[in-house]
Amino acid sequence: MAWNIFKKDEDENPLEDNSLEMKIDAALKEATKDRREAENDIKKIKSWIAEIIVETYADAFPNGHLTYYREKYKDEAIENYDKIKEENSAKIPVEKAEKCDKIVKGYFNQIALRETKLKLYDKLVSEYTATKQKLKQVGQKKVADKKVNTHEDRLRQLDNDTDSYVDAITDTTELDELKKEFELKSEYINQLSLLTDKYDTQGGDDDDASYDNSLAFKSEIDKIIEEMD
Repeated sequence: MAWNIFKKDEDENPLEDNSLEMKIDAALKEATKDRREAENDIKKIKSWIAEIIVETYADAFPNGHLTYYREKYKDEAIENYDKIKEENSAKIPVEKAEKCDKIVKGYFNQIALRETKLKLYDKLVSEYTATKQKLKQVGQKKVADKKVNTHEDRLRQLDNDTDSYVDAITDTTELDELKKEFELKSEYINQLSLLTDKYDTQGGDDDDASYDNSLAFKSEIDKIIEEMD
């Protein structure tokens, strides 16, 4: 069989690497966006905690019934909530104090959930970044090997040596490993999405709800983080 050593080198599907890199970039962008949303949610929920404390115990704050002062006392309200509750709960209806306490605890549970999500997003961002760097190194290795081995490849073709495919197979194996690595990390996001759907449907509208649903959700995310370690 004749071999044409002057034929144009066949590309090893250059779009394959680009496609994986695009997927990693998209996943990085999404994880970063979700992390930012979780941070914003925490700030918003803290504001709501302070709001209900000041609304419930307005008489414990000078001019607490005025909007300007309610904003002013927000940080203090969260920091000193236990003291405020202890010193003032007897001055308001029992039901009002209990309702406030239940909501405050529920909000803190929501914060704990989002802090756990932040840990997950941080790990995903870190690992996606590491995978992207590995992909870059594989690409650099391909370029370097191709330059160094050009003449060896020509000799193998002249000798009809089937080993000429070894380097290509090695590159493919490395790429496949990176694909599997990326797919595994993507599965963690799928798990989080399924958990979100599950716990969003368990909230209910019961006035006597304990607002503890977020703790069960947090526990599930903790398990995902443990799997990643």
